[in-house]
Amino acid sequence: MRFCLKKTFTYVCLSLFFNLNLWSQDLQDTYESDSNYIPPTNKSFHAGVYVGTFWANHYTAYLYDGYGFDQNGQRNNFNNSLLYNQIVNIYGGAYGGNDLIAQLLNVDHKDWNFTEKDMPTNLRYSISYLVGLNMRYQLHKKASILLNLNGTKLSVNGKFTISSTSPNTGFSNPYQNATKINQFTIVGAEQRLNFQFGYQRVLGNNEKLNFMMDGGMNIIFSKAQKNQAFLTSDINGGQNNISFDLMSIYNQAPYNYYSAKYLIGVGIGAFAGFGLHLTINPRYTIQLLYTPSYDRISLGYNPKFSLQHGLGLRIYYNAS
Repeated sequence: MRFCLKKTFTYVCLSLFFNLNLWSQDLQDTYESDSNYIPPTNKSFHAGVYVGTFWANHYTAYLYDGYGFDQNGQRNNFNNSLLYNQIVNIYGGAYGGNDLIAQLLNVDHKDWNFTEKDMPTNLRYSISYLVGLNMRYQLHKKASILLNLNGTKLSVNGKFTISSTSPNTGFSNPYQNATKINQFTIVGAEQRLNFQFGYQRVLGNNEKLNFMMDGGMNIIFSKAQKNQAFLTSDINGGQNNISFDLMSIYNQAPYNYYSAKYLIGVGIGAFAGFGLHLTINPRYTIQLLYTPSYDRISLGYNPKFSLQHGLGLRIYYNAS
């Protein structure tokens, strides 16, 4: 089903991008063959804004799972991961310092454990806003060339665990320890800037409300900005906190050299748009549209194309 959806979307985008101009030209030729045809004189430049909601594909969210990359640019294994190093070696006292993790969990030094199965899984992007400046050059009443610039800031959320044991005070088996799974939060943040170039077509002849569609190509600038872990525990009525920045290591040599290509990049894709076109007056136009896109976000070591979704409101002002 997923393969068929991607295949269908790709076909639709390509058809829009390569054939809308042909449809427009055929329609123009038909008009010109009509004896009552009057050449269009309403070419104009429209500037506008877009405000909407964006659902990012979750594929690149693995960048914020706490593994990170080594000095050679390869993905770390568990024992070399950024999260393991912070929890076990630095805050866990493996290098001879105080065991702050044990203090946080209110257990002895040897009574807690962090294994690979505790690492974050199923990280997901939260639904985010999408805002931008949108422009079009109207060729005639129904056809326009688009140039859009949209931006968003994405947040990523996931969970990881640390298991701890404490003496069982029950009378049934006083020699059996009780195991507790402590759950904590890992987050990430990412910025994206999206340039779109395409073609827009109004479908229908109503003076006010019509259907519309557009399509074209995307160029996406992406940058991973933040990756932090938060450990919080309530002990004896108080709250203890530990937090650390996993992204800070990439600002240090030699990691800054190898990681740059994974944490920032320029990708490509295709977009489509389907919705309603409302002409308020000769100066203002409002469009309500659904905008799926099939993009390759160039972050991480294996970028691939994936389907994403947007829903928003676009307002144009006729500047001419």
